Amino acid sequence: MEVTVRPAQKEDARTVAEYALKLFEQHREYDPERFVRLGNLEGAEWFYGSRNDTVDSVVMVAEIDNRVIGFAYMLYEKINYPDLLENALRLEDIYVDESARGKGAGKALMSAAVEKAKQFGADKLVLTVAAKNTFAREFFSRNGLRETMVEMTLNLTD
Repeated sequence: MEVTVRPAQKEDARTVAEYALKLFEQHREYDPERFVRLGNLEGAEWFYGSRNDTVDSVVMVAEIDNRVIGFAYMLYEKINYPDLLENALRLEDIYVDESARGKGAGKALMSAAVEKAKQFGADKLVLTVAAKNTFAREFFSRNGLRETMVEMTLNLTD
């Protein structure tokens, strides 16, 4: 079972959206006050299905035996003033189906993200990760990323 990674096609949008909704729910479980239930299948399918039509973003999918088992969504930012960031590829989302974890898909998607960063001419790859997602934080550290920011939230409702 070899993992392959390729750019997502329109016909992958529904599967990517289903995985994105699982990722959204995972974040809600970490902190429902911070992460709202924003997504629905149709909206997520439209969003991720349209990202490869832009010049600054890309969705990649990981496959095993021609079955999509994960995805990564990346956005190139030439300049981002609020984040004091320039010439970076932002890894917005990365998700591997639970049934396929431990088979190298996450590492393959990370490698694809690094290659995409280089293709965009980026000199860094950045991402954010939920504070309670220790598995992902360790995964990213093992793949060479280091912590640089901490997001803090103040809930303004009762």
